Amino acid sequence: MPKEGKLFGVAAEFKSAKALYHAAEKFRDAGYIRWDVYSPFPIHGMDDAMGLGRSKLSFFSLCGGITGLISAFVLVYVTGYLDYPTVVQGKPLFAFEPSFPVFFELTILFTAFATIGSLLVLNMLPRLNHPMFNWDR
Repeated sequence: MPKEGKLFGVAAEFKSAKALYHAAEKFRDAGYIRWDVYSPFPIHGMDDAMGLGRSKLSFFSLCGGITGLISAFVLVYVTGYLDYPTVVQGKPLFAFEPSFPVFFELTILFTAFATIGSLLVLNMLPRLNHPMFNWDR
């Protein structure tokens, strides 16, 4: 038992990646939900052995991209058509060609922000110390 008297988790070491893989399958089949595997190198197929599904990160990235595109559309429309109606390059007041860089840049910017933000939230970061690593090994 730890010094504080509260058990946070159980750790085990395995001699090989194959033994760790089979232990992960047994944990998954036993019905455990909140557990993790740590290895100094990636182990092929470990996600399937742990029973992990697809990541939610791509959904949040898509939402960020759509938000960026809509905000770029609103920005270009309000400033170029409603507030300051100026003819640019001989095009109509709200044309696609001169507005494309704004659409592209804001879509990429919001996608990057949503990806990094959701990555940190989904991984519960920043976390400077995890109680599981307070063991002698």
